[in-house]
Amino acid sequence: MSVVGLDFGNQNAVIAAAGRGGVDVILNGGSNRLNAAMIGFNDSRSMGENASITASSNYRNTIKCMKRLIGLDFNEPRAQAEMKLVPFTCVPIKHANGAVSIGVQVNFNHETVEIPIEAVAGMLVRHMGELVASKSAESSTAEQKDLFPSDWVIAIPGYYTDSQRKALLAGCQIAGIEGVQRLMHEHTATALAYGIFKDIRKEFTNKETATNVMFLDLGASSYSCSIVSYAPGKLTVKSAQFDENLGGRDFDMKITEWIAAKFEEKFKGKLSGKVMDRPKTVLKILTAAEKAKKTLSPSGVKEARLSLEMVMDDLDFNITLTAPEYEAMCSPLLARLSAPIERALAEAGMTSKDMDSIEIVGGGSRVGCVKRTLAGILDLDATTNNHGLSTTMNADEAVSRGAALQSAILSPRFKVLPYEIVEAQPYPVRISWEGEDPAPAEGEEAVNSVIMFDRNSNFNIVRRVSLRRPGEIVVNASYDEKADSFGFPSGASKDIVQFKIKAPEGNTNKIRVNVKQDINGSILLSSAQMMEEIIEEEPAESKKEEEVEAKEGEEVKKEEEKVEKKKKTKKTFLEFTQTRPLDWTKAELDAAFEKEVAMANIDRVFKETADMRNELESYIYDMRDKIISENQLKAFATDEERSAFSDSLEKTENWLYEDGFDAVKKVYAEKVAALKVLGSPIEMRQRESKTRPNAVAVLQRTVEKFQSWLNTSTGEEQYSHITEEEFKKCHDSCDASSSWMYDMMDKQGSVAANQDPVVTTAEINAKTNELTKAISPIMHKPKPKPKPEEKKEPEEKAAEGAEPMETDEAAKKPAEETEPMETESTA
Repeated sequence: MSVVGLDFGNQNAVIAAAGRGGVDVILNGGSNRLNAAMIGFNDSRSMGENASITASSNYRNTIKCMKRLIGLDFNEPRAQAEMKLVPFTCVPIKHANGAVSIGVQVNFNHETVEIPIEAVAGMLVRHMGELVASKSAESSTAEQKDLFPSDWVIAIPGYYTDSQRKALLAGCQIAGIEGVQRLMHEHTATALAYGIFKDIRKEFTNKETATNVMFLDLGASSYSCSIVSYAPGKLTVKSAQFDENLGGRDFDMKITEWIAAKFEEKFKGKLSGKVMDRPKTVLKILTAAEKAKKTLSPSGVKEARLSLEMVMDDLDFNITLTAPEYEAMCSPLLARLSAPIERALAEAGMTSKDMDSIEIVGGGSRVGCVKRTLAGILDLDATTNNHGLSTTMNADEAVSRGAALQSAILSPRFKVLPYEIVEAQPYPVRISWEGEDPAPAEGEEAVNSVIMFDRNSNFNIVRRVSLRRPGEIVVNASYDEKADSFGFPSGASKDIVQFKIKAPEGNTNKIRVNVKQDINGSILLSSAQMMEEIIEEEPAESKKEEEVEAKEGEEVKKEEEKVEKKKKTKKTFLEFTQTRPLDWTKAELDAAFEKEVAMANIDRVFKETADMRNELESYIYDMRDKIISENQLKAFATDEERSAFSDSLEKTENWLYEDGFDAVKKVYAEKVAALKVLGSPIEMRQRESKTRPNAVAVLQRTVEKFQSWLNTSTGEEQYSHITEEEFKKCHDSCDASSSWMYDMMDKQGSVAANQDPVVTTAEINAKTNELTKAISPIMHKPKPKPKPEEKKEPEEKAAEGAEPMETDEAAKKPAEETEPMETESTA
């Protein structure tokens, strides 16, 4: 099972797997590292690169931009703005708590269905996992389903709110993905990928001060600037600023709008409508615009020529875009690059001169005018390579590699040196509570809210607040008003979660509320405890010990036994519930999971049916040519067989392209079986004619080998242990096999090529094995070992005048020990 990191992009998704040799980005079936972040719906689902193939023709049922839509309220301004940019139909999905999230309406398997956008996101994540499993299966004997990734880290934008984080996790749960260890900010993943290998090379060790690096990430739909400080074995995110509505797609759209305007200007009066009102036309122009952007990105390129066929109303269009024109139309976008940089430097208390390196990543960072603008903002030397910006990281893969490294660090399957990551919370979170406040305890201030998780605070962390409340306590977590100054989405709800704690009625004890911001950056209630002070009474028995230890003659004052009072705190865990604005109930998750399983089953049946249809089609094409070829099957079929087989192939082919194209798998399988009834005997004859001579040659060599041994082994000393009966058995076996072989070959020689063979290759091979098993054990029978001779004990002569036993004992004992009793008695 793999340990992976996923860069869940808006346009492309990239997945990397951690292994003993490092981190590898997984290639898809087309050997590409970038996978289109799309899910296509038709008779079955197509995902990733396969979905991109039909994205233009099937645009109403090809879902993309899941990253921008997930976790948003349907009526939220940014959701409405994003839905205007997509060509498919978005619908509201109502939840049990009254919340309304975003869903998509598609035609799937000849039905109109509504699918939550979270479920679509989960489909893409699962597809990426299947790519890893497929790659692992190439070098493993295990089944592909058993090689699905077990440990995940998924990279998300740092500006994601709590509801968006929870929604992505819900999507993974719907898709049946287990083992998501954490959601990780994209800028933190990039920083980890940059720092961990430099740390291994000791690049941060010999420095007196921390190493400061700025990361500029211009992706497909968003832009971020983060400043990270490095020390040995540690990285600290100092600041992260975003423009969530600035990305490479905005540069593409500028070119698209320019082309549309020029097209309408040229064919004014000939068009049936507005270009930008035709989704299919816009998609076609967008593809050309992206190519033009890539053409103009390298330095020195002055123009890009665009040639579009059948743009609209059967009209073709050719135009040239110059670099100055492109940069001029993108100037409003380029102007927005400075604000996140300025805010990040101000928050970190640094200047661009304090940066040891400025790394650019993301596909949009390759655009030439973007590099020049960034260099100007940071006052870099524009005459150097890349205008003074560092490009040591792969712009498309940095995030996925960092996520894979984090996955390996967290996974119990890997032993990785510890590396500390100090995260930065994007928005301040305020905890507030309801109800009348009784008089606060001495030294406590009467408040009913507090910022518990401030901007740039680290997480995973638990913090607590103590309350005095009788009955039910309602605690709310929400983003503080200050979040607006840190780029909180305009019009988005600031509510995060509400906790209801069941405290006893009439309670006057402290209620300790432990609120946690988990490793995913989500807010949850870790526990709620009632802190009750109780007094335990204990007899003062220590006086008895003093009396025992008192000095003799000292008078001990008699005191009555006093009772000492000791205070203890009793913790009682309280029950609580929590609700979120866009919450998924267990019933809703289970229902969505069942729909996912049903769709997966439809996909499986569709694929198996398509595979069987392809098998039938391939068999028809293959046999149709072979049956009439002199060098193939023609010689091995009678005229009647050849005619019947050809007719059957033709009829089946006509059926396949007329009534049978939409048949079920079972029908295709029956058609294949029916054709093989006619074709298999002919193929068998051809196969036998090719393999039989070699099988006969092997049998003949085997017989000759054993006969040669029999002729030379008789009378040889090394084979004297083999009995006459065994030799006779070997002779008989060789003679029988030889006779059988010549008899079969004589019979086979009179059989025509278009008739079934008298003897098959399998029968000849079986005869060879039979002969070998009969003779080989005798031939290699080991010679018995000679019996060992019995050793005779040498006779020892007794000394003259001495008893044998006395002599024996005297010989065994040293001279000084011959009279032990006398020595002992003398002593």
